[in-house]
Amino acid sequence: MKRILILLTLTIITTDAFSQKLSKPKKVEITGTFANPIPSPTGEFILLTNEKSQGISLLNIKTKKITQISKTEGSGYGYSWSNDSETFFYKVKPENGYIMNSEVFNYNIKTKKTERININHNYLPSYKGNIKESNIVVYTNIMTLKIEAIDLNTSKAWVVTNEEGQFYNAILSHDGKKVAVHNGPNIFVYNIDGSGIISKLGIGIATSWSKNDKYLLGFMDESSDGHEISNSDLYLFDVVNSKSKKITQTKDSFESDPSFFGTNMIIYNDKKTGQIFTSQINF
Repeated sequence: MKRILILLTLTIITTDAFSQKLSKPKKVEITGTFANPIPSPTGEFILLTNEKSQGISLLNIKTKKITQISKTEGSGYGYSWSNDSETFFYKVKPENGYIMNSEVFNYNIKTKKTERININHNYLPSYKGNIKESNIVVYTNIMTLKIEAIDLNTSKAWVVTNEEGQFYNAILSHDGKKVAVHNGPNIFVYNIDGSGIISKLGIGIATSWSKNDKYLLGFMDESSDGHEISNSDLYLFDVVNSKSKKITQTKDSFESDPSFFGTNMIIYNDKKTGQIFTSQINF
C-alpha cells in the first residue's frame, strides 16, 4: 500500500477528534508480526501480510490458526475476497520479472487449491470474482494516472476522475455506485459513472467502506522530520457530511490499515509492533 508521510504541522480542518468512541483495543493473540488485515465478508477469516507486504497468510479468527498461502514478492499488495468468503485473490510477481507483470491467483478455502486466473492485476483489490449481475472493477490507469472503471461482463470502460491529478488507491463501495480515490494526500469520493465528486474528505489514506457505504475508515501517518514515521492514528470519514473524525490518539502505538469487521467492529495493525487488534466502534 502506498504510504504518505504527513508532517505534524498539517491539520484537517473538518476533523472533530474523538467524537466516535472505540472500545478498548483487543489484541488478536497470534504469533508473529503482521500488517494490512483484510477480513472476509463473513468475518471468519483474515488475510494478513508482513511489514514489507511480502507474502500472504490466512488467519482463522476463531481458532487463531495461521496458514501461509504465499511467500512470493508482490503478493502482499491488493488482495481481495469473493462475496461468499470462499475464495480470495492475490497477485504474484513472476520469478525474475517485474511487479508490473504480476499474475493473479485465487485460493479456495474449502478445497485448499490455488489457480491462476486471467485478469489484469491492477483490478485488485476491487475484483470479487466472476459476478453475473454486475462485475465492475476500478483501477489506476498507469499511463494517465486517472481512475478508470471497467465492466468485466461487457468490457465497457470509462474514466471516473476527469479532473487533473495523479490518482491512486481506488476503493469501490459495496453498492458499486461510489469510489473513494486519493490525489496527493487528499481523499475524494466520486460517482462511479464519472459524473463527478460526491465528497471531499480531507487528508489521509482511506482503506475500508462501512457496510452501509456512509463511512470510510482510514489512517494518517505523521512525521516529525519528514522522513521517519513518528506516529499514526485512525480516522473515520463521514462521506455524507464530508467530515473526518480522529478516533485514536496514542503515543506508543502506530495504528494503521483499518478495516470494518463484522458488526460495528474494526480490525487494524500496529505498525510499531506488528500486532493485530480489534475494537468496537460506536457510530
